[in-house]
Amino acid sequence: MTRVAIYARYSSDLQSAASIEDQVRLCRERIARETWLLSDTFADHAVSGGSMRTRPGLLALMAAARGGEVDVVLSEALDRLSRDQEDIAGIFKRLSHSGVRLITLSEGEISELHIGLKGTMNALYLKDLAQKTRRGLRGRVEAGRSGGGNSYGYRVVRRLLANGAPATGEREIDPSEARVVRRIFSEYISGLSPRQIAARLNAEGIAGPRGGTWTASTIHGSRKRRNGILNNELYLGRMVWNRQRFVKDPDSGKRVSRLNPREDWVTTEVPALRLIDDDTFARVQDLKSRFTGWAGNKRQVKKRLFTGLVTCSRCGGTMTTNRDRYYCGARRERGTCGATHGIAVAELEARVLGGLTRLLVGNEAALMAFVDEFQRELERLTAERRGAGQDLRRQLAEVDRGISRCMEFIVSGDDTPGAVRGKLTELEARKARLTAELAGIERAAPKVTIHPNLPDLYRRRVTALATLLEDEAGRAEAVAALRGLVERIEVGVGETRGRCTVTIHGGLAGVLAFCADPGQSSGGTEFLVAGAGFEPAAFRL
Repeated sequence: MTRVAIYARYSSDLQSAASIEDQVRLCRERIARETWLLSDTFADHAVSGGSMRTRPGLLALMAAARGGEVDVVLSEALDRLSRDQEDIAGIFKRLSHSGVRLITLSEGEISELHIGLKGTMNALYLKDLAQKTRRGLRGRVEAGRSGGGNSYGYRVVRRLLANGAPATGEREIDPSEARVVRRIFSEYISGLSPRQIAARLNAEGIAGPRGGTWTASTIHGSRKRRNGILNNELYLGRMVWNRQRFVKDPDSGKRVSRLNPREDWVTTEVPALRLIDDDTFARVQDLKSRFTGWAGNKRQVKKRLFTGLVTCSRCGGTMTTNRDRYYCGARRERGTCGATHGIAVAELEARVLGGLTRLLVGNEAALMAFVDEFQRELERLTAERRGAGQDLRRQLAEVDRGISRCMEFIVSGDDTPGAVRGKLTELEARKARLTAELAGIERAAPKVTIHPNLPDLYRRRVTALATLLEDEAGRAEAVAALRGLVERIEVGVGETRGRCTVTIHGGLAGVLAFCADPGQSSGGTEFLVAGAGFEPAAFRL
């Protein structure tokens, strides 16, 4: 019987969720008429059809097709699967490769002709829709209403027009938030930095623009993009629209912002929304111009060895650098952490790399124990896979004997009972499954042997690691290799003033702990082979 999977989608929160139910109901009616078998239903709620990479329902459907779980994919229309030309062609190509037919209620069975014509039409539809939407938004902005989103200090007006339709794009001043905006401008002029202002607001429990905590970047923003509290010209009663546009990254499917030319910006005066006088706003911009240029800082900062991996032991937040020292980012940006400790970048890297070299190079006994444990673990895994393979072969032999008996019964008899035919089908399906499992085990079997010169090679590689990190040509590869072994590095207050504790978490920690004391390592070398990487572990330097 033909196994059918249904796919349904609606594109945004502006549409009704009942759209999914309607699509599925129509597809079920088609399945009932054709006497097909419904195997599964896949759906994506409030997701755009512009990219398949951000749609878990569609990705699950494609996985089911690859796994041979369906024979037909049924949808209401081709644009439910995707409106992107590249994606719809890829979907059709992959389904065809898996032997799965694609059928829609609107177009019937899909062929290459549908993909070419409908794919082009859907792509043009998206482009036309975007142009019409922007045209409508521009008209709304030129009329003094919001073109999308809302700024801190204002609230959306909810009312009905004379014709009963809801009003859109209307805003009014929020008195409580307006006081916070004026306070931020006043405190910045008085000499407080954005970090200090954010810390004060957070200490007083004043919620930020999105309901969370305040950060320095929320206040100072980007002068080039004109965002952030201190750059927002709406507080002058001047609405600026179309500063940036959003495009989808073809690889990730995520929206990426792009700054529009200044001549494309649309400016409208809205005096009813003014919060700040011209003199105050000008004084703030003058102060900001002393520290940042119009284009911002374009200097490419060299990435630190452990950037993004260093965390504060007190709050668990990421530590950031300031003048070549790591400090708690939550304390600096929000003032929400009381940690006062910091550590020099050079000291942190020296302690980690020094411990790495000391334990992995200078400890001959640990190195040999490491090699022995690794060899034993390989032998254990090989034995496990060999045993699993033998068990599968035994089951396959039993299934083959069962199939032979069924075939003999069928050949020798004048009439074949339905039970025998059903049993034969069941045995053949089981044989296919066991054969696939056995092939998977054989493909996954590690073909790894210990090179006789491994200890010497290992010692040379570790010794050269620090040198590679200083060499621009080999730094990227060395950094990637080392960072891949570190989950995080936790920095805490040490017993001695000015001396922080440094704790490594991740695979490198397991290796260091083993080399520091091989005799105390219980459970063999599971951290080397578990899953796709290493078991989490901690090691203090």
